[in-house]
Amino acid sequence: MTAAERIREMLEKPRVANIGACGWMHTPEVDRKDAKAFSSRIIELTDYSRWDFIKIMENGVYNQEAHGSDITYLSENIPQEKLHTKQIMHFNSYLLNSPEDFKRFPVLNVAENPVYQREVAVVKALRDHYQGSVPILPTIFLPAHTIPEFCGGIAKARYYMDNYPDAVEAMLKAFVQTELQLVDAYIAAGADGFFFANRYSNSDILSEAEFERFCRPFDMRLMEHVKDRTWFNMIHIHGEKNFFLKQFNEYPVQAFSWENVPHNVLQEERATVAKVRALTDKVLVTGTDQFLDYYGSRSEVKERFAQRLEQAAAECGDNRLIFAPGCSLPLDIDFEAVHQLRVVVDEYNQKR
Repeated sequence: MTAAERIREMLEKPRVANIGACGWMHTPEVDRKDAKAFSSRIIELTDYSRWDFIKIMENGVYNQEAHGSDITYLSENIPQEKLHTKQIMHFNSYLLNSPEDFKRFPVLNVAENPVYQREVAVVKALRDHYQGSVPILPTIFLPAHTIPEFCGGIAKARYYMDNYPDAVEAMLKAFVQTELQLVDAYIAAGADGFFFANRYSNSDILSEAEFERFCRPFDMRLMEHVKDRTWFNMIHIHGEKNFFLKQFNEYPVQAFSWENVPHNVLQEERATVAKVRALTDKVLVTGTDQFLDYYGSRSEVKERFAQRLEQAAAECGDNRLIFAPGCSLPLDIDFEAVHQLRVVVDEYNQKR
């Protein structure tokens, strides 16, 4: 059974025999090089761990790069502390510095933009290699998610939402037009679906009314545009607690990705697998804490993952679970630690 066949089985059946596995982390040494270099690295990691889908880890600000932001990237000799905190790029200036800048935000031509075409070429290279046997999911940062990197951070984005909401809406309306072109290009290149990421996912960062104004209309515009043309889409619900789970359950996607065991959140406040499974029948993509679980000796990481998996599987109840990171991982960990996701899943499946 191929990875794609295993995922399709999870989508079609109320219960499956085996849990899946997927891992991902940024590769700044290659993620801005040509499609051959980046796709080759993705293929190497995917084949080694036999991941059940590919979550493409584009550099996290590729939209800002495409729009011409002045960014300094770190790709080699990166200090340890920056690897740990994932601070591998620096904005020298920001594109949006006034309400007028928001209102003038441009719609780009994806077909003519070299950054977007670089990313599309990666999808095509992966499709040519796997021929549909492994689902390929480019990352789409949903429109509101991108605002801080365009204007100077979450606090600055909050300022514009509070004081110039119409200007923010104008920017989002323009940006979604670019992303509609981008998802079209990704689909034409062979994407099976999308990893839709939204940091504005919980009541700690905005109100429900603000979510309905700044997020849902633009998120849904993209998801409705692709839902009959792709078969495996997931929403990454970013953050640690107080998620808008009810709202996200209404999104036309097949899977939820989120952090179910954040280390600094009390158990009763966590969005556990049990809580999310009680709400939705979507495939669940979760299992580990991004900050602590991947550190230690290989045996320590493996044992920690085995315990996490046992708990998540018991709470899920139907094995329609892909054991995975809850978010992007620190870059000072050994990829062998990430590979232990596959090791413990294989052992769990074999003993059942």
